[in-house]
Order: sequence, then C-alpha cells, then structure tokens
Amino acid sequence: MILGADDMSQKPQKFPYITVGMSILFGCLFLVFFFLAVSHQPDYMPSQQKQTATQVQHLSQQQH
Repeated sequence: MILGADDMSQKPQKFPYITVGMSILFGCLFLVFFFLAVSHQPDYMPSQQKQTATQVQHLSQQQH
C-alpha cells in the first residue's frame, strides 16, 4: 500500500476548487465585457456614420 495515495484520498484540497471558481468568475466577467463591447457600436464605425447621416437628412427634410 502506498502512503501517498491514502493521504490524497482522505484529505480534500481547496486549491482546485479555488482555481475553478476563479476561472469561472473571470470567464463570466470576460463574457459580460465582450457582450457590452459588441452590443454598443461606437460613433466612428461606418454603419453608425451612415445612420447619423440619414437621420440628419430626415431632420432637414422635415424642417422644410
């Protein structure tokens, strides 16, 4: 019988649980940050510039 095997089976370690928990936490934070970055298009994006230009044209046409 190997003494090291009995010690490992009887004594649960906290380190793997802490590592898994931290990995899940950082993964969730990354996914939230990524979702926010993808869902909001900044003003300098070409699609946003086109939308702004068409809105300005519509406003100027409505005023006349």
